[in-house]
Amino acid sequence: MRSWSAWAWKSLLVVGLVGGGLWTATHGVAGATWHDVLAVVRALQFRQLAELSGIWLGGLAVYATVLSAALPGLGVRRSLLLNLSGSAVANLIPFGGAVATGLNWRMVRTWGHSNLAFATFCVLTNALDVAFKLVLPVVAVTGLALAAGHVPATLWVTASICAAALVAVLPAQALVLRTHRWNTVLGPLRQTIDRIHRLLLQRWGRLLPASLVYVATQVALLEFSLRAVGLHAPVTVVLMAAAIERLSSLVPFTPGGAGFAEIGTIAWLVANGLDPVEVVAGVLVYRFFLIAMEVPVGGVLLGVWAWFQRSPRPAIGPVG
Repeated sequence: MRSWSAWAWKSLLVVGLVGGGLWTATHGVAGATWHDVLAVVRALQFRQLAELSGIWLGGLAVYATVLSAALPGLGVRRSLLLNLSGSAVANLIPFGGAVATGLNWRMVRTWGHSNLAFATFCVLTNALDVAFKLVLPVVAVTGLALAAGHVPATLWVTASICAAALVAVLPAQALVLRTHRWNTVLGPLRQTIDRIHRLLLQRWGRLLPASLVYVATQVALLEFSLRAVGLHAPVTVVLMAAAIERLSSLVPFTPGGAGFAEIGTIAWLVANGLDPVEVVAGVLVYRFFLIAMEVPVGGVLLGVWAWFQRSPRPAIGPVG
């Protein structure tokens, strides 16, 4: 009963945060109504949805190359399964990040990978994800400054904080690597960082360009989502909107920062003179592909994987 009650209040908290955030973004920030927003969404054509689906799937394929490079021997197909099934669990279960990580660990162990390899994989892929989310606002603010000349002070502050956070990571890593005390605690962390450094040296040609292209596909998905509802915004405005949305997705309380990311993204686009109703519709379509679409697709893949795990398989030794 305690377990169910804990799950229930977490679910209510997440639903409340997401619902409150979406209501604030739609009614409070944009001044739009759900009726008007749904009318715009219903007007989307099959060709437009197919186009958006293609961009979304292309981004997943690119990110699968990042995952396969971060865990030698994983492969692109298993990377897709790992990504989508983990995202489906994390996006469906309240605060489900730990559950998704446990599921992914179970998967990679059945494929013969070691615990150290999985720990390195988790740290490296999450570090790259956070790093590019921090880089994007810096790039977007720079682009705005070059194109328009005037950038709001809030955006300058945000970009400065992101840049400072990126710079602070390097001394922290060096401190861990040079610390010889408390080896019982820091030993596994040092091993993981050493392994990450080796992977970056050996596979940076796949990890970094693929991560960059993946971010570019997300920006393109937002651009085409806005176009699908009739908006044609300057590239720098869309880039800044994507930067706000990606940075807001780091909020850990809801899946992908849902309810938080929409507020900032919609506020920025509306402030740049775009139609509020179409802005809300375009952002929600974009977020639907990034978050909601992963649940049914990942759920089906997870079900197929679980079905094949029913039959006993011979044990496989660690491969990494």
